[in-house]
Amino acid sequence: MISLKFFIFYFFISTFIFFPSNILAQNQHIEEILSQKQIEVPLKQALGDEAYTQAMNSGKYNYVGNSKCRLCHREFFIGRKHDLHDFTIQKLAKSKNEKNPRCLVCHTTGYGVDDGFVSMETTPRLANVQCEGCHGPGSLHIKLAKEKMKLKSNINVRGFLVGTDHPKRLKKICTSCHTSQKNNSYNNLQEAYDSYRYANPNMKNR
Repeated sequence: MISLKFFIFYFFISTFIFFPSNILAQNQHIEEILSQKQIEVPLKQALGDEAYTQAMNSGKYNYVGNSKCRLCHREFFIGRKHDLHDFTIQKLAKSKNEKNPRCLVCHTTGYGVDDGFVSMETTPRLANVQCEGCHGPGSLHIKLAKEKMKLKSNINVRGFLVGTDHPKRLKKICTSCHTSQKNNSYNNLQEAYDSYRYANPNMKNR
């Protein structure tokens, strides 16, 4: 049986030696990221300058927030309720970077776009990386979905600038933030991409 003195000694070593070193390494990583050049808005990277400018000036695309998405995609919200994308602003708060533009561009929805995330005080509905953080503004998609319901049609509803019908754009959205310098978060891009085809993240293993 492990003695009480040994247990106390081990706890002391773990708490005051190993844990601080991990925290120090994490802080150094954050400082390295903050020292890098501000990344371009992910949506702009995915579309390219010309297509992005045309889309944003068309008046067709506005951010609506995931409360609208949930109305039709409830199964996905239930299956993905523990997804790390839904806790990104909390992660920033822990490092006291929740107002840092360098961080907000990848930890919120639409930061840097005219009607995207600005701050927790003014646009809390767009906090974290929501559906529109990857697919782009959802206003046109919702408009088309309502028209489909009226017509009782079975056609697939599109309307996203970076929808599943544009896989190359979607992958550019991923790699614009998930870089080896910042946070890769996956070993295989295609595998990570395919996993989001399912509401249940465990479906890929079945």
